[in-house]
Amino acid sequence: MISPGTYLAIVLYTLPGFVFGSVIHELSHAAIALRCGDPTPRRDGRMTLDPRRNLDPFGCFALLLAGVGWGRPVPLDPLYLREGKQRASVAAAGPLAHLVVAAIFAGALRVELLGSGVDAGGFDTLAQFTLQGVILGVLLQGFLVNIALFVFNALPIPGLDGYAVIRSLAFSVAPRVFLYLEQYRYVLYAVAALAALLPPPLTHGNVDIVNSMTVGTSTLVFEHLIVPGVHPIFLGLPNVLHLIS
Repeated sequence: MISPGTYLAIVLYTLPGFVFGSVIHELSHAAIALRCGDPTPRRDGRMTLDPRRNLDPFGCFALLLAGVGWGRPVPLDPLYLREGKQRASVAAAGPLAHLVVAAIFAGALRVELLGSGVDAGGFDTLAQFTLQGVILGVLLQGFLVNIALFVFNALPIPGLDGYAVIRSLAFSVAPRVFLYLEQYRYVLYAVAALAALLPPPLTHGNVDIVNSMTVGTSTLVFEHLIVPGVHPIFLGLPNVLHLIS
């Protein structure tokens, strides 16, 4: 269980990385669609870095509740994207954008750590009261949330980009499989939600799929590519259930 103050701090440290990542995610969809010959994103005013055009209120609310969110979907016209490879490239652009944004945060984080001499292994974000400490906390959390959003969006579940990539490339091979998955998508959502939410309270935190996929992956990348051998302390992602359990 965490206090409301701690939850609020996690939200505030997470928002900059989420907003930046979500804007680049949707802009990447729009840019690749335009490159493939679909002018719809430009007509809809989506070729912009303006967060007001790219953020989705419900996606932002979901971030506050469960630590994962999404931006406003880019409108596409299938008449311009007739080939499966075109649709797959448009879908893949979103998750890959999060890797690029995570790399930007990682580069800035490495420069800041080397310049400040701070030990990332003992750095406690919530204990920082200096501007430099807050900046390091924002960079750490920005790296984490974009790795998390990459993992989330790459999942092969209907409605997510990972599924859209596979569907675009393989629908003609097994159309019934995809139609069946889409028909029962809400069952899949329920199963995924239960698999993510139930294990932590039932196992006293020993089994946490979401934490392993997000914090675990981020830690692995950090200690191998950013500061070799250093195990950082990540805050984790916002989750209202942590206020009551």
